[in-house]
Amino acid sequence: MRIIRSTLAATTATLTALALWAAPAQADLPTRTFSADSTSALDSCPHGLTSGTLQWGTLAPVGVTISGQVTDRPTLNGAVACTNDGYNSTAIFTLYYSGKAVASTSVTVDNATKQFQFTLSGNGTSAPAPATTLTVQVCRNPVLTLPPSYCGKLATYTP
Repeated sequence: MRIIRSTLAATTATLTALALWAAPAQADLPTRTFSADSTSALDSCPHGLTSGTLQWGTLAPVGVTISGQVTDRPTLNGAVACTNDGYNSTAIFTLYYSGKAVASTSVTVDNATKQFQFTLSGNGTSAPAPATTLTVQVCRNPVLTLPPSYCGKLATYTP
């Protein structure tokens, strides 16, 4: 009876050690910086910009923590301020799994700077793989008048 218990305990310990050895590492990936602005044919100043850090996670739910700020009417080269043009600036963050958008959020500010921190993940999706892409774009929308609205170039980030 003692031999069976000892053998069972040894087998369980060995199987546990093998399972832990074969499991992938569960650590976050290195922090990366991001930035995007509203530069376009309609906005050469640029009036809107966002920047900060991305922390891609590997623990469930897999996603990305985004920290930073969005600014409306930034200074150009640190010296000349853009003029108030009656538009606000919105930073839009969209997370993709294998080419399919699974989460999105935006942060809007008018004539100021706004700090933010949030996590986007595919929680609740049926995606079999971790997040593959995050896009960041700054768009400008009129505050008191009708559109047109416009957006700067789409910035793309991967883990």
